[in-house]
Amino acid sequence: MTRSTPSASSSNPSGTPAVPAIAAALLLVAFALRTLDIANVPPGLTHDELAQLDVARQVASGDWRLLYPGSYGVEPAYHALLSTAQSIWGTNPLAMHLPSIFGGMLAVVCVYVLARRLFGEGVGLLTLGTIAVVWWPVVLSRVVLREVWTIPLYALALYGFWRGFEAVARHDASRTRRPFVLGGVALGVTQYVHTIPRGLFIVFILFGVYLWIVHRDLFKRAWRDLMVLVIVAEAIAAPLLISAALQPDVDRLPLALYGRPDVGTALIDQLQSSVPWILGQFAFAGDSFWHFNIPYRPIFEPLGAVLFGLGWLAALRRWRQPAHAFALIVFVVSLLPSIFLDPHFPFARLSSVQAIAFAFVGLGGEAIGAFLGRVTSSRIQTVSMAALMGGLFAINAIRTAQDLFGVWSSSPGTRSTYNAELRMLGRYLDTLPEPPPISQCTLWIVYPFDPQYQHSVPQSALPYFVQRRDLEVRWHDCRYSLVIPSSGQFLFAHPDLQPLSDFLGRSLQNPWLENARPIPGVDGALQVDARPALAQKLAEWRRLPVSWPPEVSETTPARLPVNFGHALELIGYQVQPGDDVRVITTWRVITPLTEDVLIFTHLYNTPTEIMAQQDQFDAAANSLEPRDMVIQVHDFIHVPPDTPAGSYWIGTGVYRRDSGERLPIFVGDRRVGDRIYLTQIQVER
Repeated sequence: MTRSTPSASSSNPSGTPAVPAIAAALLLVAFALRTLDIANVPPGLTHDELAQLDVARQVASGDWRLLYPGSYGVEPAYHALLSTAQSIWGTNPLAMHLPSIFGGMLAVVCVYVLARRLFGEGVGLLTLGTIAVVWWPVVLSRVVLREVWTIPLYALALYGFWRGFEAVARHDASRTRRPFVLGGVALGVTQYVHTIPRGLFIVFILFGVYLWIVHRDLFKRAWRDLMVLVIVAEAIAAPLLISAALQPDVDRLPLALYGRPDVGTALIDQLQSSVPWILGQFAFAGDSFWHFNIPYRPIFEPLGAVLFGLGWLAALRRWRQPAHAFALIVFVVSLLPSIFLDPHFPFARLSSVQAIAFAFVGLGGEAIGAFLGRVTSSRIQTVSMAALMGGLFAINAIRTAQDLFGVWSSSPGTRSTYNAELRMLGRYLDTLPEPPPISQCTLWIVYPFDPQYQHSVPQSALPYFVQRRDLEVRWHDCRYSLVIPSSGQFLFAHPDLQPLSDFLGRSLQNPWLENARPIPGVDGALQVDARPALAQKLAEWRRLPVSWPPEVSETTPARLPVNFGHALELIGYQVQPGDDVRVITTWRVITPLTEDVLIFTHLYNTPTEIMAQQDQFDAAANSLEPRDMVIQVHDFIHVPPDTPAGSYWIGTGVYRRDSGERLPIFVGDRRVGDRIYLTQIQVER
């Protein structure tokens, strides 16, 4: 066996003086597509990118682990690079994206070197041109995600193996096992980047089986080297794999399918649905999410897809040649995780297949060159191939640039996914000499039975979108709550909630935001002066009645404000009767809240029997400051249809979320109870 396979035809430009210049030009184009306007494209950060940045922050704080909680378990290697970049250059777009840019450029080089080693300089150059300009590798190099680093490391593992295998095939007396060891090191390190590479050692096992069936003499000479590579890789990955096995609650692999009693049927259904979808990524319908794609844009445009298909056919036709069989095995094995586990977000989860996928375009181009060499003169063949490949690269480069900097980055789907309006807000705040208090609306994205604001995307994202650290931000869910900072003048921010009227509770806009003014150039933010409305409401609230429940023996008449635990005081309320009673309570913060609280609102059948209730507090307690005002809407107090006609009390109070302990009511320094009656409603039947 020689390094040059039969696919290295007369169209192979190996040794041509122009090759280094062409390769350098393609690398420059690749670098430009991966770096130009990186501060604005993508237009922000996704929740997955924020998770990576949060892990990098843990690393920077000295919290070193083999596996971090989150998603399906987070391997540590990428985050060390991300943490280092930010410690040197700060929390800015370049520092955040630099590890991915570097990994993406390293992927371009490593994939080129691998393809050249397998199939010669001609295929290598065509592979380089493809990975340099095609959308898929470009976009993965521009997002703050670890997947891009699996590509160069995996390609290096394959390269190391093939370099050693060539020496075995040549009966090279001076050969060593060093390439196999280095390949094993690269494959082992890859597993510290992402979960998917854990199964990629199967490539070398299957290639050994192939050699045993087709090239028995090569198998006898190479099987020990194959085992060396696999053993080295798994030995390096062993600490991570052991840690994952000991922490199944952290390393949450999506294997539920394989624990079902009908696993056979479920597996067949999975294959039937996943295989067409995954294979279709390359020519028919690509990733359907805005995270990495214009939805359903395939990896290759029609001409590239044709070349990719021709390359596959050429490799299948030459399957008895080890290089082509190896490429086919690598490709198929690299598809398996997405086929058998989870085919969602294929552009990210199929990233390791980039190590070999673009070589098939090179093989397809070489097949066309070989055909032209048989039917035309050498000069016509050279000119035709140069025009074909030059046109293909130019079309893809222009198409990628137009979609990247035009269509994708400005599309509402992308801007929403990447929290673009929040980034605009952050940049605006950075320009202000003294920013006002901010009342920031966010929607819970976790399960409603356990809402926690620290899991919301905007709260996680804002520190990465703004450079200053002197902001006073109050967080609330404006569907049911509104926070008015103590000064009454504030910036009400609602990025990505457009139009606001679809989200903002009806009882919260008037009078509080009635005269709010938009900020030019900043979508999703309003300047608010609530002082006139607040003065009017305070005068109204002072006249509202409240009553002690029967268990309270206090002789002092109840009146607003009502002090709950020296933490919150009830200063006003509004009751709107109906089949679903709406109660709007207004609270003032007395002291900083050190723990989460909930406000209960009860409709009583008797003085002690609860007919209906709602427990809610839609503001982040730890973001509130003394004298802040919180307006809380309780919309879901349902009056049972069989309720007899009569008068029924509505009461309210406050309790700690974790312990359920109610905050006592204080009159002066005396504790007098833990709930207060607001008013009665009339039920008529």
